[in-house]
This record gives sequence, C-alpha cells and structure tokens, in this order.
Amino acid sequence: MIIIVSSGHKPDDERIYHREIKSLLKTGYDIRYFTRWDGEMDLSENNLQHINVERKNYPIKKYIQFVSGKINDASVLHIHEFEMLRLAKQMKKKHGIKVIYDVHENLREMWDTFSSKKGLMKKMINKSLSFFELSHLMYVDDVILANKVFGENYYEKKGLKTTVVENFPPLEKISGDHPFSDTPMILYQGQISFERGISVLIDAFKLVLDSNNKTRLRIIGSPRTDKFLLQIKDKIEKMKLSEYVDIMDAVSHDVIWEEMRNANVGVIPFLETPLVKTNTPTKLFEYMAAGCAVVATDVPPVRHFLDGAGELVEPGSAQSLADGIIKVIRDESLFKRYISEGNKKITDHYNWTIAEKKLLDIYKSLEI
Repeated sequence: MIIIVSSGHKPDDERIYHREIKSLLKTGYDIRYFTRWDGEMDLSENNLQHINVERKNYPIKKYIQFVSGKINDASVLHIHEFEMLRLAKQMKKKHGIKVIYDVHENLREMWDTFSSKKGLMKKMINKSLSFFELSHLMYVDDVILANKVFGENYYEKKGLKTTVVENFPPLEKISGDHPFSDTPMILYQGQISFERGISVLIDAFKLVLDSNNKTRLRIIGSPRTDKFLLQIKDKIEKMKLSEYVDIMDAVSHDVIWEEMRNANVGVIPFLETPLVKTNTPTKLFEYMAAGCAVVATDVPPVRHFLDGAGELVEPGSAQSLADGIIKVIRDESLFKRYISEGNKKITDHYNWTIAEKKLLDIYKSLEI
C-alpha cells in the first residue's frame, strides 16, 4: 500500500493525480490518497482510495493526526508539501515506513519571492522554515524534484538521493493543427498574481490591441489574493479593455486543455523573481503540447527548454511582451514554425512517458 498525502493541492492536481497517481495505478500499485481541500471531490476507483477533508475543518496539526491514524499498513509515504515532513517523521519512527519527499517548487526561492515580510524579519522567517525542513530530511529516503536543477542541488548537497521528475505532458495531449487566424486568442493560464506578471500582461495587451483590434485575451486561474484580482479587474475597466479580456476562475483538467487547444498564443509573462530564475513553469510544456505559439519571459529555465521554439521577451517589460506577441500573430510562417518545433520537443524529449519511467524506478528501488 502506498500512501500519498497533499495538504495544499487540489485533489485532481495535474502533477499528483493526473501524472503520478495514474502512472502508479497503471503499474498495479494500491494507493490511499489523502487531500485537504474545500469542496466535494472523490477520485476513488479500483486500487485507489481517495480521502478528502476540508481545510477549514482541518488545520495542519489536526490533518497530520487524522492521516497518521490511517496509514499503519503502508510501505511508502509520498508527501507533497514540506509541512508534511512532520508526518514523515512520525511514520518513520513508528513504522519504519519509506518516505518520498516530492518538492514541487524551489522552496527557498519561493519563500524569498512570496514572503510578505521585509528585511531582517523576512530573513529570520525564511531561515526558520529552512531549518525546519533540514531538521526533518533525515527521515526522508528519496527526494523528487519537479524542476531541472540550474546550479547547486540543495538536497544532494545534504546527502540525499534526488531524482528530477518534470511535469511533462502525456503524449496524447499533443495537438498541432492550430490554424493561423486574424482574430487571435491570447491565453494565460495559472496563478493570477503580481509576481506572475499579470499587470504587465494587461499593459502589453493594450499595445497588442492597438496593432490588431481583433485580438482577444483570456486569463484563467485562481488569484493569489482577492485584493490583487480586484485591482486587475479595475485596471481592465479603466483601460477600457473589458470587451476584449476575459478572466475565468480555475477550471478542470479537461477544460484547461480545451482552452489551450483553442488559443493561438500561450503567454508566460512572469517577472524576474528568485523563483522564476530557477523554476520551470509547467504551462510552458502544456502550451507546446497543445499547439500554442509560446511568448515567454526570458529566464534560464524557459530559455533552456524553449530553445528557439517561441519568442523570449524581457521580464517586466510590457513593450517587449507586446512586441513578441505582435510578431507571432502577424507572421503566419513563424507562428506555424513555433507550433511545429514545440510539438517536436514534446514528442522527442519533454513528455510524461520519459518522466514516468524515472518515477517508477524510484518505487522499484524501494523494493515494495
């Protein structure tokens, strides 16, 4: 029995459920899957028992107590947040269970990027978070990283076995038949926040619209804060863009892929933060698979994987982002070349069939 635990991701998370769990089920593993998410969702099926509790009723400490009482028959505990290292410690001491620690983001860069604190207070808090993680790593058997390491591998430096299992899309998601259009749809999908460059995207879109008034922009995702979402909606209204810009809440797995297939250009307008300089956005691979021409911030991870199959633009520059989008929607041959090259990268290198093997090899190495 494998126990998979998440305390902060949607039950049908793209990485946890649609990639890792489905691959493990296909291989024949029995899984008990715990999630902590508000709303009703039951993903149970043959060999998969899904147990969800609502966040409002289960703070982290109570959630750990709840899960720990239901996993005494397991051989592997696979956790997806660093807060769950407390659970790993308990289960390792009590049952000698094998622990896989799945690190979705580069944590130190993430804390640095999203912390609301400043100066010395920020450093102290981030240092305490780092110390907490470090003090629990002795209870971990394997670390899975979701991102190619650019620079030093923190976990290897601490003596841990690490494997990079990227969020590459399944081969069946590839769609390369996007027609060139004089009414192009520009799509952003993901978290709606300042750091993701959404305000810059709105400014850039106004410049794009001045060039082609048939262009449309669709933004799909959950806001990091309700306050920021209201600011963006107010900005769109003041700039008189309301009839050209749609903002939608996060949608299901199937719907987001349909939206990407219907879009002409997929944008990644991220600002140049510590996290962005080391973290590879999953949407980059999804856009390429779905047949969008990609226009993205020029930072090392994006530059490495895009490698000529899309437009790279200056981080934080509305003019540069607009120029990149305009270049793609004006030039049919360039548009089609970017889609073709993006598809080929997914087919040849960046697909889940390749990443899946590394995940399954980890489980085989644990001899369960």
